[in-house]
Amino acid sequence: MLLAVLLSGCGGAQTDGEAVRAHFDALPGFEAHLKILSDLGQSVLEYEMDYVYNKEDTDSFTITAPESLSGIGGTIAGTGSASFTLQYDGLSLDDAMPQRTGLTPADAMFCLLDDLRTGEPAQVWSESASGTELAVLKYEYDSEDGKIEKQVWLTRQGLQPVYAELYADGTRVLTIQVTEYRET
Repeated sequence: MLLAVLLSGCGGAQTDGEAVRAHFDALPGFEAHLKILSDLGQSVLEYEMDYVYNKEDTDSFTITAPESLSGIGGTIAGTGSASFTLQYDGLSLDDAMPQRTGLTPADAMFCLLDDLRTGEPAQVWSESASGTELAVLKYEYDSEDGKIEKQVWLTRQGLQPVYAELYADGTRVLTIQVTEYRET
């Protein structure tokens, strides 16, 4: 439903990639609650998590739903070849980075933030949803694993993340909805 609202008002681009990169490069941190829908073909899974971005240290997340996974968390640090640690009930598993980086619920937000800080969008346009002006940025990458595309919706005022769609080889594999957001 949110997607239908987001797609209802295409317009001209007024926010460019340079302004987005500057904003996210200067942003010291934020806390967000995310709803993630993962569709890997065999099944569709829904997750919720609390995400903490910290420019000077590590990012962290804690899964809050589904209940069977609630409490599992992780930390991610670095860039490109980031270190990734999963944690639950006092146990840690280091170097658990997925094979297809940036397309799993655990590392999608981390990699999307890296795109916003450093990437050059292939396209930028404007949309409106529920009276809020949004900037939409589309990133495209070709890798050994195939083509990856990411679209992210940001509020035009404040450049707050609202929604993202991630595609692998033309198939949508993840959506991320930011339901709560607070800069720190």
